[in-house]
Amino acid sequence: MLAGEGQYGALCVFGIHANSGTNSACHHPNFVELGYSWLLLLNLHDMPHKLCDNYDIYRGGLLVNSFLRMVNVEVPIIQAGMAGGITTPELVAAVANKGALGTIGAGYMNGTALKTLVQQVKQLTNKPFSVNLFTVSLEASSTNAQDMQELLDNYRGELGIENSSRAVKVYDYLQEKIDIIIEEKIPIVSTAFGVLSSVLVERLKSKQLEQAGYDIVVAQGYEAGGHRGTFDMLEYPDGYDIGLIVLVQSLVENLSVPVIAAGGIHTSNQTAALFKMGVSGVQLGTRFLMAKEAGTNKSYRRALLQANMEDTVVTKVFSGRPARAITNRFVREVGASNVDLLPFPIQNELTKDIRAAGKELGVAGFQSLWAGQGVGAIKKEETVEEIIDDLVGEGIAD
Repeated sequence: MLAGEGQYGALCVFGIHANSGTNSACHHPNFVELGYSWLLLLNLHDMPHKLCDNYDIYRGGLLVNSFLRMVNVEVPIIQAGMAGGITTPELVAAVANKGALGTIGAGYMNGTALKTLVQQVKQLTNKPFSVNLFTVSLEASSTNAQDMQELLDNYRGELGIENSSRAVKVYDYLQEKIDIIIEEKIPIVSTAFGVLSSVLVERLKSKQLEQAGYDIVVAQGYEAGGHRGTFDMLEYPDGYDIGLIVLVQSLVENLSVPVIAAGGIHTSNQTAALFKMGVSGVQLGTRFLMAKEAGTNKSYRRALLQANMEDTVVTKVFSGRPARAITNRFVREVGASNVDLLPFPIQNELTKDIRAAGKELGVAGFQSLWAGQGVGAIKKEETVEEIIDDLVGEGIAD
């Protein structure tokens, strides 16, 4: 199985090896907190040098890429599981057909929507792809949203949409999405904001796993766009600002499992440098936002093309969780207001109609324009094939 945790927003990747043909016993790992850097790592005290016989460890020199074998792909590139309609069937399938790992961003979906999307992807590819889930419960309600709603009503008035209720209710669909994953035999599952409960791990194991445990670490650097994968928002409300290079160095030196690098990656030169450091793969989100197959709307695409590397900030104004986005009017004004933000997912639900209206009307100033610090390198729209060919360059060994 895959494991993962990236500092400053952990991302866990959980792989289902339905066809691995191995009986090696890999168990759900323990995670530990390592001092100032807030790294959630596999328990180094209990971990053998090789967790399973099928792991090849990169320690300089030729990369024997166990990641490729573990997830059954040809190119060690992961398209990030971006929620909110970005990961269309066409995007996920195009990535998979190119030999990389495409991912459905299912964080906010219900089971019905996920099943439909999975089946659409399957019509376009017979290659493996993954589903990304939020491990935190989205079940929440609040009757204390009056101040924030009054602030947001000003924007609703501008956009010509109705004022919202002062009471908010959010529903969680994780259990039914797990059912769909089992039913549809999804080969790989990644999780953000934490790890799956032991109960859910056991459900997946009992249905279709021949081995289980977290096998791959995704190191999410501070540069990454979108939400920080932070586990404990009470203790680390803004996450930590550890950059990708320092984080990768720490993980590669201390872990016996493959490490995937994520955060601000846009070029083959970057992938080449990261592979020389010892990573087994790279994960990208922002560059795939400009893929022709992605569901990114036109005003969002224009904002990505116009942005420079210094134009992003980490903000909570859209969702209540820290996330890196291109600065716009909503970020500046709500961030500067004296109104307290509500926690995730309440804040996310409160701003949902405004973000949707901004998208429909083509007003980038009211959208959550998630993007990493490498956004300034984006100069044009490209196909998935063009993006992956450019990223591979000479930087990826297999």
